[in-house]
Amino acid sequence: MAKRLAVIIPYYNETPEQLQFAVHGIAMQMGTDFSKLEVIMVNDCNPETVVDESFTNRWPMLDIKLLQTDHNAGCGVARQVGIDNTDAEYVMFLDADDRYHNVEYLSAVCRVIRQGRYDIIMAPFYSDVCGTDYYNWITHGGLGCWMHNKIYRRQFLVDNELRFHPDLKVHEDGYFNTITYACSDRTTIIKNVGVVWCNNPNSTVRRNNSEFFTGEMHTFMRAQCLAIEWLKEHHKAYQGTVCDVVIHAYVFLHQRLMEVEPEKVKLCEGIVADSLAQYWDSAIEVPDVNLPTYWGDSLTGYQQAYWKSGEMVSESFPQWLERLGMKVPTLPDVRLLLDKVSTA
Repeated sequence: MAKRLAVIIPYYNETPEQLQFAVHGIAMQMGTDFSKLEVIMVNDCNPETVVDESFTNRWPMLDIKLLQTDHNAGCGVARQVGIDNTDAEYVMFLDADDRYHNVEYLSAVCRVIRQGRYDIIMAPFYSDVCGTDYYNWITHGGLGCWMHNKIYRRQFLVDNELRFHPDLKVHEDGYFNTITYACSDRTTIIKNVGVVWCNNPNSTVRRNNSEFFTGEMHTFMRAQCLAIEWLKEHHKAYQGTVCDVVIHAYVFLHQRLMEVEPEKVKLCEGIVADSLAQYWDSAIEVPDVNLPTYWGDSLTGYQQAYWKSGEMVSESFPQWLERLGMKVPTLPDVRLLLDKVSTA
């Protein structure tokens, strides 16, 4: 009998001693029918990490499947191996160094699954921040590119050929969620906080004082270009994604909360001017995207994320577009919106 839910855990550097915390958190869930739950652990081809029956036998109540990728390809490919090797109704992901926030999370997820109405179920989550003299939790909403706070109907992924990109070792989550969001209007956000994104200073995202956020912006944009190409080829709406990536690039490259190295700025602007320009004209003129509302929400959100309160930038959005050789929208209400992001 097919399982109701598969929890897929990709891992690479983690030892069995470290992995046991993630698995134990699943075994501690209350109100969960474990006969309808499958745990799939996928080794991203690290021969030094040995997880075998001596490990899985610690939790006899759990159906644990052990898999391995053909080569070290990143957590996206590892997650895809898990998806391809389950017939569960829904799949969700848990990073090996993260934890469930409470013991009732999976039962809350399964209640929504039983309704059978949604392709994507999302939940808020916490991330912990550790300093030399403080410890804090930050609350994140259900949207965004994170994988650990989302549950996907597997048949929805299969029917729409939604897969992790095999060439993306980082920002594979942004690519995957961009194409899945575009293919479904049956999503929901539950109230239960599900996961704690634990502060692992050796993780890809948090090592070297989180330089990933500034150092890999160009990789994020290339991943989004791949998503746009996929959406265009599969006849899905891609114009909103084009607008969003360009807005994201503008706000990020003009923020002052973190210094972006000049060569990284050049890389990002080159992607906008070269790769995104081919989609830009149709994106800003498409009638089925409410650009003033869409861009207004996006600009507000990105400004709050990257800019200090009340801070303005030296180059407005229209000026930036013109410098890159991009067409500035001429619709009056859109132009009025863009002019609000002006010089100090």
